[in-house]
Order: sequence, then C-alpha cells, then structure tokens
Amino acid sequence: MSSIEICSRRYNFQPGYLLIDIQTKYNMLSNYLKLQFDVEGRPVKGFCMQIQDDFHETYAVVLDGYHSFCIWLDATSQWCASKHTSIAPKVLERIINQVSSYKVA
Repeated sequence: MSSIEICSRRYNFQPGYLLIDIQTKYNMLSNYLKLQFDVEGRPVKGFCMQIQDDFHETYAVVLDGYHSFCIWLDATSQWCASKHTSIAPKVLERIINQVSSYKVA
C-alpha cells in the first residue's frame, strides 16, 4: 500500500490503481475557472477547478510560478487555504473573490 498527498490530505492506494483511486476519492468536476489578473502591477495567471471531497467545497488552484494549492469553504463558511500556501494575501483574496463570484453566476 502506498499513499499520495493532495492538498494536504493523504490518500492510500494500491500500486497500479493510482488513477482509479484518485478519480474515486477526488472526482474532478467540470467547474473550471481561468485566472488572469494583476495585483500590485504583477501579473497572475492560472486556473482553478472545483474538486469533490467528502468534507468541504474545495478548489484546486494552479498558478504560473507557484506551487499548486487548495482553497475550501469550511463548515463556518470561512475560506481556508492549504497550510503551506506561499502567495501574497492580496492574490489569495482576489482568487477567493473570483471563485465566489463564479459560483453565483
């Protein structure tokens, strides 16, 4: 038995069944949002995609020049980010605002 960590959550899998296990545990949804904006004169490009987990409304975020990370809406309706997210707070705030407005549309 091996394991993989996705957005600070660890999943176990049998070698050779990794793709099936990830699809089962982390079902990718069709909610895809392209991200492209400037913060303090610095361009930010990437995308986020809603992913299904068993506990929260969760989005995987992939930005050019950064490690990927997850954001999620917890049980108290507060947005959270992966533990080791290393982006400026203003960038994170802008991503959350775009995801929130995308959900309403």
